[in-house]
Amino acid sequence: MKRDADKSPNTTDTPLSDLIAAHIASGSPGSWARFLDGFRKAQVGVVAVGVPAEVDGEFVSTADLPVSVGLTQHAGGRPMALAFTDLEGFAARLGRPFNAALAGEALLGTVLLNPDCAGVLVNSALAEVSVVIDRATVDCLVRPVGERPAGKP
Repeated sequence: MKRDADKSPNTTDTPLSDLIAAHIASGSPGSWARFLDGFRKAQVGVVAVGVPAEVDGEFVSTADLPVSVGLTQHAGGRPMALAFTDLEGFAARLGRPFNAALAGEALLGTVLLNPDCAGVLVNSALAEVSVVIDRATVDCLVRPVGERPAGKP
């Protein structure tokens, strides 16, 4: 693990990917909860569809210039939002398939705005592995308990 001199000994350049690796290794509910908490707080890479090519820097989606998050087909063809962890680390190790950054919490909210989206496919910066945050989990993370739709009887 490479560390910079100005970073604390417990800091890496791939904190979210480290949480994915820890969850894959343990499979415990605690490691999954730590990953989900880290995802919500992190900036993740996304494929923004509709951003004008000449834009370099921050861009705000408007009614006149709408932007959407790119989807991928996963697990039986289900559409999922595509996310990339640890932007700089991902770009250095695996290239830069994303063209925008978005807060993980905002991406989760975006999933709920698209009724066909089945969740988020989160790609690690450390290796070509990914984890899925399914729509039910997204719903639990984003909506307060009183606002969740009633389950089937």
